[in-house]
Amino acid sequence: MKKLIYPALFAIVISTSAFTVVNNATSWSVKEDTYSVKFTSSKMEGSFKGLKSELFFDENNLAASKLSASIDANTVNTGNGMRNKHAKQGLDAKTFSTVKFVSNAITKTSSGYEATGNLTIKDVTKQIKIPFTFTKNAEGGVFAGTFSVKPAEYNVTKGGTPEVLDFQLNIPVTK
Repeated sequence: MKKLIYPALFAIVISTSAFTVVNNATSWSVKEDTYSVKFTSSKMEGSFKGLKSELFFDENNLAASKLSASIDANTVNTGNGMRNKHAKQGLDAKTFSTVKFVSNAITKTSSGYEATGNLTIKDVTKQIKIPFTFTKNAEGGVFAGTFSVKPAEYNVTKGGTPEVLDFQLNIPVTK
């Protein structure tokens, strides 16, 4: 009986370890209350809060790097209560409470990096590219990037919605 148990246990360990994914990239944590997710357009500007993320990034191992983040759509703040209400309605924040990005590839560029991934707003997911930089500092580092979104492509069509929104990200992190 003992002769059968050890090979069986060995086979179980080997087969389950085949499904274990090891991420060799450094895990980074967002420094709460220091990050900014801002947007601007010809009609308005504002910001979001409620950032949740899983950031695995290693400049020397981009293949193992992955960025995943979401923001709380209900935290949109334009500095104007009525405009905030309209923005939440346009985002249908009661039904779709988060805006989410998940990378599927990160590449080096001449000016930094580029994360290619899926952006989900409301019930629409589209692949986008977010150029960004990563600057190390004594506390950890800072991810910074900019990208543009056409709200209508994500079914955000409330009257007064800008044609294009430009986003600026500044995300201080620690290990």
